[in-house]
Amino acid sequence: MSLWTATGVAGEVDQPPDREALRRQLAEALAADDLDGSVPLAEQIAFAELGDYLDASYDLLRIHCRRGDEEAAFETVEAMLDAGYWDFRRLLGDEDLALVNATERFRSMVRAAWSKQYIGMLERDTRDAMQHPDEIMDRLEIQPGDVVADIGAGSGYFTVPISRAVGTRGRVIATDIRQEMLDYISNRLAAEGIENVELVRVEPDDPGLPAGKVDLVLMVDVMHYVKERAAYARKLRPALTADGRLVVIDFRYDPDAEREFAPPPEQQVPRETLDREMAEAGFEVAAAYDFLPEQYFVVYRPAE
Repeated sequence: MSLWTATGVAGEVDQPPDREALRRQLAEALAADDLDGSVPLAEQIAFAELGDYLDASYDLLRIHCRRGDEEAAFETVEAMLDAGYWDFRRLLGDEDLALVNATERFRSMVRAAWSKQYIGMLERDTRDAMQHPDEIMDRLEIQPGDVVADIGAGSGYFTVPISRAVGTRGRVIATDIRQEMLDYISNRLAAEGIENVELVRVEPDDPGLPAGKVDLVLMVDVMHYVKERAAYARKLRPALTADGRLVVIDFRYDPDAEREFAPPPEQQVPRETLDREMAEAGFEVAAAYDFLPEQYFVVYRPAE
């Protein structure tokens, strides 16, 4: 399967694009100085040709593995990952790649490539327009001296502004299940001279927070990854102070919407389902905001 067909770049298509036709259109757009119109044409050509390169590289990788040439196989994997290969499950599960895909070296390469691509998605230029971070920070009403837990902190997109909001007397506990994410945040904090953030690697089912110390728990685009949400929320509740809050921001359930970075429909959590599960865990809705174009924003407090 080509990269074009697999991802549906620039629309849902069954067949790869006619590259010669695209090149003619691109030449015409450039001749007419239509630079805006030339961009999507150039992108389509690039994606189509990248798909051919990656398909050929995958075949080459299989050949190296069947020949038992481990170093050549690793060199091919490295080149594929550098070129943006994304189907990591296929790489890890392909029996034809057994020579290398069970090794820690291979898995480390795949983890690093996944992290790089995931961080790129989290830090994309268009995220602010969807996420409205300044307005979110205003509604969170974080006070100097607060302790805030940024659960699933990722690239530190919210960790950094939260660290500024809590000030030198406050503290941010930024958690993630992947060390690669925490390493990225660590470098980011060092570059910006931020010293009030504690980085904690956690297990998927354990928030890893201290009891009774946290004024605000923030979970942005994280709850849809949690398999047992009520059970997880029960573990969050003891970490909160008497006036502590749990804030969940996540994608609205809309299986028919075409949203580039939303989770698949089977992972999306309807708001009513989340409210019910949080009630099971002993939380009640304190506030909800609807200014985000693709997500709900709910503030929960421990029920009386």
